[in-house]
Amino acid sequence: MVRLPASPRPLRALFGASLTLTLAALAGCSGDSQSRSADPPSGKTVLTMWHAQKQQNEDALKAIVERFNAASPTYAVKLHNLGSYTTLFQKARATIQGGKLPDLCVAYESMVAEFMEAKVVLPLDDYLGHPDYGLSKPEQDDIFPTFLQANRYEEFGHQLLSFPFTKSLLMLYANTDLLRSAGIEKLPETWAEFVEQCRQVKAKTGRPAFAYSRDPSSFDSMVLSLGGKLATIADRRSHLDGPEAVQALSLLDTLVREGLATVIAMGSDDDRTRFSGGEVAFILRSSTSRSYMDEDLVTPDGRDKFAWAMACPPVGEGRPKLTVLYGGNILIFKSSPERQRGAWEFIKFFISPEITADWSVKTGYLPVRRSAADTATLRAYFARGPRYRAAFDTIPFGVAEPNVAGWQAVRELIKDALTRVVTGRSSPAEAAAALGKAADAELQRFAPRASK
Repeated sequence: MVRLPASPRPLRALFGASLTLTLAALAGCSGDSQSRSADPPSGKTVLTMWHAQKQQNEDALKAIVERFNAASPTYAVKLHNLGSYTTLFQKARATIQGGKLPDLCVAYESMVAEFMEAKVVLPLDDYLGHPDYGLSKPEQDDIFPTFLQANRYEEFGHQLLSFPFTKSLLMLYANTDLLRSAGIEKLPETWAEFVEQCRQVKAKTGRPAFAYSRDPSSFDSMVLSLGGKLATIADRRSHLDGPEAVQALSLLDTLVREGLATVIAMGSDDDRTRFSGGEVAFILRSSTSRSYMDEDLVTPDGRDKFAWAMACPPVGEGRPKLTVLYGGNILIFKSSPERQRGAWEFIKFFISPEITADWSVKTGYLPVRRSAADTATLRAYFARGPRYRAAFDTIPFGVAEPNVAGWQAVRELIKDALTRVVTGRSSPAEAAAALGKAADAELQRFAPRASK
């Protein structure tokens, strides 16, 4: 049971585009306007890394790269910010057709699977287990298992094709002052409790209790938390027309029809804005949003505007705790042995306990290593209050979305199905049936090319 926290106290301070797009245009798009790190020291092998971090997250990444470049006598990393994962994915696909790929690249699992089909991704198993420059057994055991599992690809012989980088979890954010005003003393643990609490809040305030973003990962989490499956890789079939998918869509339909949820503009931050403005009691967002909430919800004198909490999202009745693990991973594109070794050295540096702890505190992303919790950095961070370690404590309940080629396009199909339901254009059953059929076709489209 998650009890509501006390009132405020001071704070101490994708894409699935077709390759019929003009490849030459993509290979050159946005290149001059992208943010790049300073030139590394001369005399070293310079490795390029494509990423899509923004604002304070990019600043944190630049600082880590500077530390690596200062510490390494042999290698230096130069960053290229592509602006978004969509642009990064498009440009990488175009470059595969003709051009120079970076040494390191951040990508979602489904993107990695598509790159692997082109045979340009370096499998990392031999590097991970190498007796001289790999990770020892204790070091490997220190990495959260769910992170490594998400980077092993069933359709490619369970090879380790990428490494955890910007990992986060779907979390429930709750305005606990608003809940208390409606007579609610604990956060919802099931979806039935969630709907009922939304009704209580609306009865008290006359407004929707939930700002809903049509995010495919949130839908995936709902399906999984109700006991469903998203896809089976062996037969390349989605299960998005199953009873749990219908149940998830029905739940969303109920929330919208009863005026319990307000549907925000696709891709906007309106849910965060409404939550920080005290308009709604609930939003579902990545655990990384916690760092932005600290800015949104702090008054000039350093106090929270209202009491709020983070928790694992609700689940189906009688189901165990579960949420979706998502976020980018880092992969190495094939090049020369020397450059590949240097890229691996950067990955090792990035996931070292002190660095992953620093990255977590500055960005809100999850630390990759269990032992990061023992660093002074994370101990001080966790001491600030329960919500500062809520995501860390939820890691064992994280489940990765399918890392199968074609899933990026399936995510777009999920957005369409969600839109059809919340706008009343399709019933939940109709939307699920159409979604399952279209998703199966998209996954099957990649089947002939998939390497086994």
